[in-house]
Amino acid sequence: MEQIKRVLAHWNITDFSVAERYHEQTERILCRIETTERDYFLRGIPQEKGEETVRGNVLAHSYLGNEQHIAPMIFPTDEGKSYIYEGEHLFYLTEYIDGNNLEETEADEYALGKLTAKLHVLKGYTHPTGLNYDKSRFYGWFAEKPFKADFDRILDDLPDFSKQEQCFIHSDLGPHNAMRRKNGEVVFIDLDDAGIGPKYLDLGWAFIMQFVDFNHQTEEMRYRFDLALSFLRGYYGERTLSRNEYDMIWQGAVFMHISYMQTYGPYAVDSLWKILQYGMARKEELLEMWCSTDKN
Repeated sequence: MEQIKRVLAHWNITDFSVAERYHEQTERILCRIETTERDYFLRGIPQEKGEETVRGNVLAHSYLGNEQHIAPMIFPTDEGKSYIYEGEHLFYLTEYIDGNNLEETEADEYALGKLTAKLHVLKGYTHPTGLNYDKSRFYGWFAEKPFKADFDRILDDLPDFSKQEQCFIHSDLGPHNAMRRKNGEVVFIDLDDAGIGPKYLDLGWAFIMQFVDFNHQTEEMRYRFDLALSFLRGYYGERTLSRNEYDMIWQGAVFMHISYMQTYGPYAVDSLWKILQYGMARKEELLEMWCSTDKN
């Protein structure tokens, strides 16, 4: 609490309470700060993560929140700084969004698609995403696995995303990273790697990572065609989705899924490989459903 007091003094906030803490098992300090005037969200990022990471976060909040109003606003200190050092962390203060996370429903996926379409056409922002989109790092993975040759062939087919269309991306699109305010407006949250990057990695994230529904007990899978179609309808509206663009979305989906295959530990790798195979096999079926709708 003493550390938080010292931090908030830079914003001239002295009369407050810590209403809620989040992810206490991690090294980050995340908490809702309650005052008589308004609630804030305080983020403390370990210095080992790097100042450039924090700088990217605060720039994204300033642009999307303070200028575009589709993310939480960021508040400068009394000295005009966007973030400060305190102990072993870098801290910044943002608006607390009073609302609810989007859910995995058709209506919310449609809303998320519409918001993403708005994000991807924004102009004037130049700071790059923190997302690593170099596929070469994956070739050293899974040498001991029987699927290694197939895995490498999939990598061979992935494009160089640095040469693909760039725009402002969130990098982790999903209902878990969007909220609906009390007035109904939908905004992005958790802008950790937001910035200029490959459009199709942003669009593709959910098409395997989220839309493959995997039962961890039975290992049964189903594809959430309803959610995928709703997201596409929200994003494209009356616009045409070309075959080339659809293929690129799925290339992005494959890349993003692969990027997470080491995240959950060695015991999850085989299941994640099965999910990847299952998801890729749903690609043409989803396209047939999309093409059969009135909008195409």
